[in-house]
Amino acid sequence: MSDEKGRYILTLPLRTEVYQEHVLEKRFRLGEHLYNNFLSFEKKKYYEMTKRRDYRDAQNLIKELTVQINSLDRQADKSKESKQLIQELKKQRKEQYDIIYNIKKMFDWSEFGFTKDMKKYRRYYKANLNSTICENLSGRCFKAFEKMESELIKDQYRCEEDKVNPCVHYKRKDSLRCLTAKRNSTGIRFSLDEGNKIGTVKWQGLVFSIDLSKCTLYEWQALQSDICYCAVKREKIKGKWKYYIQITLKGHVPDKFDKQTGELKRQLGKGNVGLYFTSTSLTVSTENGVKTYPLEIKNHEDKKTELLQKMDASRRATNPDNYNEDGTSKEKSEIKGWHFSKAYKKYRAELYEIYRKECEEKKLLQEILANEVIASGDVFNCNKMDFKFLQKNLGKKIQSASPAMLKTTIERKLSYHGVSINEISYSKLNPIFEEKNVSKKDLEEVAALIRLF
Repeated sequence: MSDEKGRYILTLPLRTEVYQEHVLEKRFRLGEHLYNNFLSFEKKKYYEMTKRRDYRDAQNLIKELTVQINSLDRQADKSKESKQLIQELKKQRKEQYDIIYNIKKMFDWSEFGFTKDMKKYRRYYKANLNSTICENLSGRCFKAFEKMESELIKDQYRCEEDKVNPCVHYKRKDSLRCLTAKRNSTGIRFSLDEGNKIGTVKWQGLVFSIDLSKCTLYEWQALQSDICYCAVKREKIKGKWKYYIQITLKGHVPDKFDKQTGELKRQLGKGNVGLYFTSTSLTVSTENGVKTYPLEIKNHEDKKTELLQKMDASRRATNPDNYNEDGTSKEKSEIKGWHFSKAYKKYRAELYEIYRKECEEKKLLQEILANEVIASGDVFNCNKMDFKFLQKNLGKKIQSASPAMLKTTIERKLSYHGVSINEISYSKLNPIFEEKNVSKKDLEEVAALIRLF
């Protein structure tokens, strides 16, 4: 039996026939329709809950109490009276949180409540979408509202220029990429035959066979673990949908071996390692030396610009009534609809393919770099960075490098060995930089100091 705590995913391609692709496309379309209808219902419920006077009063009072508590916490010298006042303010704030909790309880605003509400909608889709898949969609909807509420709380303390004004979003056409079940016994099911040579995926009348005779040693070892649940994922490649089965397995990722030497891959090294993340690079400092890795990949900006110009010209030619005489587009209320030519759809598919290839290339390079990093030591220190702030100010530059994605990849690979990264804030690093007279632009020196912190 495998370890019950860990979870990992194995993705295998599905061999589909034409009629099966039509059924799968219909089910994904119905999944989008169900999610949007259910989201619309919950938005009305959320509006009714938040427009109550006691709810809004509690939210405003929580904001005022939080501002007072933060101002008292910033005081250098805290007397007994100020500490007692902080405790009293926190008790008052907790009372207001209890009021909001009771209101949410009254409206059954919880993940379980969303699951109960989904029962009213899922019966219309039961021929194509299993109950566990519908429950998973309701869970996604609840997480979307949770994310919106957390951003709304942060928005209260931002200035007008920095406000995000978050909201929940509907699923656009072809934006739903994955339908997930909650267990392997109903809905989407994966099983092995007696000889363990063929895998079978069953989903409400659809049966897919996967030939396991050509699978790798890693895939074979993974399939020996217990299965939690399965999901069907789709990806558009060269303008056509490709379908995959994602199997979530219990335990930890199997070890990979080098075919030539037979040694284990992804082994931890020995020693302290300093990681210095910037918006476009990663500097790794070890006992053997310091090395800087650029994170930006080659972007095909010229090709993207050319395709966007062709798409714009085609869109204007097929929709002349949607544009004014000066070339600007009309307001949404004046536009009846958009019509796209075959040429436009062809250019759009080419543009999407370029973005997909860039994303896959970036992911592959970061996986290789993460393997090199974890092999350099067993104790890791890095600088703490606000990647969201950088993304807001740098935009495309940091999007091309994706340092936050690389850091997440390294943390995931280290978690297999029970190791975590120790983050060091700049409030602790800046005094050392001033003492050593080191600038943040000196990547090698900064990484060396982080390693010895």
